[in-house]
Amino acid sequence: MAAESQKIAEHVLASSFFQRAERIGVYIHCAQLREVDTRPLLRALLSEGSQARCYVPLVEDKDSNMRLLHLESLDGLRKVLPFNILEPTTSYSDGAPREDVLHMAAPLQVLLMPGLAFDAAGRRCGRAGGYYDKLLARLLARAAACGCPPPLLVALAFEAQMLDSVPVEPHDRNVDVIITAHSVLRCSPRAHLELADEQKV
Repeated sequence: MAAESQKIAEHVLASSFFQRAERIGVYIHCAQLREVDTRPLLRALLSEGSQARCYVPLVEDKDSNMRLLHLESLDGLRKVLPFNILEPTTSYSDGAPREDVLHMAAPLQVLLMPGLAFDAAGRRCGRAGGYYDKLLARLLARAAACGCPPPLLVALAFEAQMLDSVPVEPHDRNVDVIITAHSVLRCSPRAHLELADEQKV
């Protein structure tokens, strides 16, 4: 899994959508949930030479409410039970509240997402919590209100998570791109357009 995670991170870092974006949301992986490791991506986004601002999830409650808050340093993370997932503190070190993607003047451009299973059509099976479903609805509404395109939805997946077909509900939203160790799958017309200049992996 570590080797797959490393290759996936290399594909993401080399992608045009990652290099062009100025506002990127990225989940913080949980080893217990067997998610693709995003630490290399976080380190890249938080490095001194990065032009992008990084936003990471904060679970608010058990009613599937989740926020994406700006992270400027790994020091701004804390462990949260029961899985010891790292989440951002609600404020910066000076006490000011962290920037929330839903309150920014310009909306999020890319969102890197985990999941339980995926298929080549971009269908995603989550963990039944509904957190990303609710967050995505808000992100799409925010982008529409700003007259901007919605964020490019990019899923990171191990090969074992790729299935022939994933059952979905009417409210489920497909992802645009799925990145595995061996491929970058373009799952939507937008993905084909945005990655047109890239060689297929």
